[in-house]
Amino acid sequence: PLLQLTQVANTSLPPVSLLSHTSLTQFTHRSQIGLTPVSHRSLVSKDKDVIRFLTPSTAAASTATNTGDASTTTTPCCPLQQHALNCVICVTRDSLPRTQQVLSAVPLSLSLSILKQKNENSTLLGGVLYEMLNSVLEDRGYDYTKRVLGEPLKKFPVPPLLSTLFDYFKECCKVAEGEALHSLINAIVKCTDSRVLNEELLNQDMITYMITLVVNGKLSYQHAQQISIAISKSWARARIDGQTSLKFVKQVTTITDPRLLSGEENHQMLALRAINILLQGSFEAGGDLIKDNSEIYRILSKLLISKTYESQLTAAETVALVASDKKMCYNLASQNFNLLKALYKSDEVDDTVKLRALVGMSKMVASSGGDVTRNIIADGAGLRIFKQIRTLLIKSTTDEARKWVIEALAYLTIDAEVKHELAQDEEQMKIICDFSSDPAPSTSYSLSCIFMNMTNSYDKPDIAPEMVKIAQYAKQNVPQDHEKDGEESVKERIELMVQHGVPSVLAACSSADSERTREFVARSFMAFVSNNEGVHCGAVVQLGGTRALLNLFQENTKEGKVFAANAIAKIAIKMNPALAFSGQRALDACRPCISLIESTNENTFQVFDGLMALTNLASVSDSVRERIIREGGCHHIDFQMLEDNEVLRRAATQAICNLSLSDKFRERYTPAEESEDPVDRLKAVFVFCGDEDYLTRIAALGAVAYLSADAKICKSLIKIGSFEEVVKETICFEDAGVRHRLLVILQNMMASDKAVAEFIINTPIFECLLALMQVATPEGPMKEVLNNCMAAAKHWGLIEQNPGDIVYTK
Repeated sequence: PLLQLTQVANTSLPPVSLLSHTSLTQFTHRSQIGLTPVSHRSLVSKDKDVIRFLTPSTAAASTATNTGDASTTTTPCCPLQQHALNCVICVTRDSLPRTQQVLSAVPLSLSLSILKQKNENSTLLGGVLYEMLNSVLEDRGYDYTKRVLGEPLKKFPVPPLLSTLFDYFKECCKVAEGEALHSLINAIVKCTDSRVLNEELLNQDMITYMITLVVNGKLSYQHAQQISIAISKSWARARIDGQTSLKFVKQVTTITDPRLLSGEENHQMLALRAINILLQGSFEAGGDLIKDNSEIYRILSKLLISKTYESQLTAAETVALVASDKKMCYNLASQNFNLLKALYKSDEVDDTVKLRALVGMSKMVASSGGDVTRNIIADGAGLRIFKQIRTLLIKSTTDEARKWVIEALAYLTIDAEVKHELAQDEEQMKIICDFSSDPAPSTSYSLSCIFMNMTNSYDKPDIAPEMVKIAQYAKQNVPQDHEKDGEESVKERIELMVQHGVPSVLAACSSADSERTREFVARSFMAFVSNNEGVHCGAVVQLGGTRALLNLFQENTKEGKVFAANAIAKIAIKMNPALAFSGQRALDACRPCISLIESTNENTFQVFDGLMALTNLASVSDSVRERIIREGGCHHIDFQMLEDNEVLRRAATQAICNLSLSDKFRERYTPAEESEDPVDRLKAVFVFCGDEDYLTRIAALGAVAYLSADAKICKSLIKIGSFEEVVKETICFEDAGVRHRLLVILQNMMASDKAVAEFIINTPIFECLLALMQVATPEGPMKEVLNNCMAAAKHWGLIEQNPGDIVYTK
């Protein structure tokens, strides 16, 4: 049995004939589910005969021995060898020592001989490479974003074996072809969540080596796209400075320039394909390579009119990618727009080429940025291209084609007419939403752009009317919005998007790695929950919006975090937070709302939303109130309560009222040991009990009513200089809600301590209480509170009951 192969430290291998097909399968299965003893030395540590199972001739011979059929020696894909490779994958998994043993025991020539078979077994070497990389890289799975504030970024050393594995990869790529080569590159790409690997891919010129494979024509179009993912993740996660980027661009230029200048169409096509991969991975680096190279523009025009499918496809794709840059788009539009138009109208051109041509045209049309006065293409061209793309979207069935359509729509939706048509097109919206159930990184970005454009949630310049008049007088361009970008049109579009289930698409896109994508998703969510006074908050919550927004706040751009936090606050205001943020999510929603009310935020609307959201969250449970206190929310609420803005003061006081239910919060208002002097924050809250604003007064009275449950706080209240004045003024207030809250405060104070009760009785406040006893409704709540006040005074022996009257004691 092959299970014994992991236990051969002191024994010899059994004859090959005893290693049955079933035993190999059982060992592989047990290794995959973790049943193989990891303490034993590797199967390759002592007996080199194990390598025979990986050798094509030996594996085939063993199969012939098992079956008794000599003809099986010529089988293209040997099952025994396949299981042996699977065993090596399992043995190297999560073990650096076993990975070292495999590298030292299995010669490179053996791997190359397996690759030359060009069958299913050759593709398994990619799995072997992946498991070895995974075992070597220490920082795989480490979250660099979650570190203690103030501590330096954790640095992981570069594994010594990494260079060996890179050399192994290069040697295998020289022999591998087709799917085997694709599996090797995929092994590198799957490990790019490691920052160490991302940095070393650039430092050891592995990215440029993979680009060389493309330029030499070793990779097909589909397989070459994997390299763009590696470039994208390296640029996003490695610490790339300007000097490193410039060095990399120069290296790529030395690879592509000879091909571009060769004059041969095929060589130029392969060089453009490599540039396309660079543009998809890092548009910044790809743009640096193109912007100063006028030869590329000439080659693009040449290949666009070529009769070869590959040349047309690559050139059209290059134009579609380069047109994302506004400056380069003007040059492309002047030279290639008519060529792209001719490609689309031609009956001899494949649909894949037409699609890329339409994407390039879409970006050229959208280069004006929605300003109708800066269109470089005739007005109405965007709507015409949109209708043509709609036909291709409905007709196409492949994900690749739909990906390009969605990218085109990301630019076309800058046009107000296109937004309006797309929102009303139920069939097209359904296809887009269905396609985005598990979006790829590039698709997530395009989808987020589409929905941000349709909701008009992008930043708009705030131009003063005086500056507009000056610009008009100087005959300068003044941006003008389209009539279908008005407020009513946006409301109508958002209503239709909610009906199409767009919030669920945004929730799917919220897990994208790109921070820019996450920012656009947060902007779109904010537009949904703000539209029409928050009428769509329920739909957003139902379609997974709250969980997505909480994740968006954790990892996002600075602006994206603000939009995500504001959207969370809107939901907490418009809905019952106990339902909108069920379970643990109510606790997680506290931090985003607190971030809105920080003193550095100058946006009054966001501060108000944050205060209102915290007020509602504080009503959920004591654990939520404690989380707000622990996150430092009380300090920011106190600051906002002292603002000049009346609305902010009111909202902050209401938040304090709800937080006063917490015993921990009341400790902040309790005087220090052996002192009865009131703390400043208690004075501030009590002063607001006499505020002119009715809602502020109600909230302050409610807060003091909760706080007065503490006997120490009651003793502090009577030492406030304005205590008697505020109470007398408030007790004469005709509103029942105000009067009832004040009576509860006095009830708690008189019941807390004899000295406090005596102080109240020796002031005109007690006379007011006696007067209220005469006018209060016999069965009303105030009558009950007044009776409690009198009962407390009797308890302390301060008053006694005479027949028909209440008199003072001595």
